[in-house]
Amino acid sequence: MKTISKIQPLFVLQGFITVSLGLSILTYKPQAAIGAEKVKLIYGPFNGKISVESLEKYAATGEMTREFSLYSKFVDHETLTQLRFWLNNRFESDRVEVYRFANSPEGEKFLTDLGTAIKTHPKQNGLYAIRSALIEAADKPNNSDGWTIIEAMYSFPTEDLQINTRDLSKLTKFWAASEDNNKTALEIFNP
Repeated sequence: MKTISKIQPLFVLQGFITVSLGLSILTYKPQAAIGAEKVKLIYGPFNGKISVESLEKYAATGEMTREFSLYSKFVDHETLTQLRFWLNNRFESDRVEVYRFANSPEGEKFLTDLGTAIKTHPKQNGLYAIRSALIEAADKPNNSDGWTIIEAMYSFPTEDLQINTRDLSKLTKFWAASEDNNKTALEIFNP
């Protein structure tokens, strides 16, 4: 009888642990992967946020949500047309091509430069987040027809994506003036 009383608490403890683990598995809900939900636009002292959903709707239909129309007043029609083109453009490079480019010296420099304008935090270069988002967007199995910038935004590893529009504009002009330095990037991101 003494043996039974010693085993019983151990048996009860094992049963409690088993039941607890079983119930925790039943109540476990996988967390959705983090992806950018908002784009924070920075232009000098002006800061504003727009949802990626608003950008996606604009790209797909040309319709502007209320929040998007608020910001569209600050840009001309040509810029909006270019934005829609780039948001809809499908890039045919696959994850291997993007990975190789992103980890090459030229690709790392390109993404580091881009990371000065697209960031996860005001004082942190966005290189690693951009690289991660591009590789993940290019890795989607249903993307036999390529991937889009919107998909890369949804793959961005933080909830907010910060774009300094002034710095991005300067960078774009610099790249346009020195196409020879970015031949590989042009091959990967050619529309």
